[in-house]
Amino acid sequence: MLSGAVAGRASVIAVAFLIAVLTASCQRGGERVGESAKAPDFTLSDLQGNKVSLAEWRGKVVVIEFWATWCPPCRESVPEVNTLYARFKDKNFRLLAIAVDKGADALSGVRAFVEEQGVSYPVLLDDGEASKSYSVMSIPVLFIVDKEGKVVKRRTGFVPGLAEDLSKEIEVLL
Repeated sequence: MLSGAVAGRASVIAVAFLIAVLTASCQRGGERVGESAKAPDFTLSDLQGNKVSLAEWRGKVVVIEFWATWCPPCRESVPEVNTLYARFKDKNFRLLAIAVDKGADALSGVRAFVEEQGVSYPVLLDDGEASKSYSVMSIPVLFIVDKEGKVVKRRTGFVPGLAEDLSKEIEVLL
């Protein structure tokens, strides 16, 4: 059995180690893209091989969602993001979902996921640079980009009611 002093010292070391690990992981990727930052441009392929660039949507409100097929919260968010897309697709709005899946079978896996989950919005494949330029460290993560190309909202994770929450913010920007 450890004495009180040794146990206390071990606890301090464990907490210091945890803080060091968390701090290091939060700094990965350089400066974090957050609110008021200019949205980094990207050109990615959609599931049909067409090139899509963020720059072509300047003048529209754009929601960018980074996700992956293997991510349970990403799967949960699909119905909410479908609702959001259906609500605004005929307005001055664009939604671009970027799958961060990797590997030789990424395209076929994403295609299967889109069909299985009933994804109704455009899906692009990350080249590794897009997620890096947005400092994506966890998924799902959504960015709302205003008509001038500035990030006005960054939302990490999934919470039920996502479509309703984001709809209010998008309405103000339209």
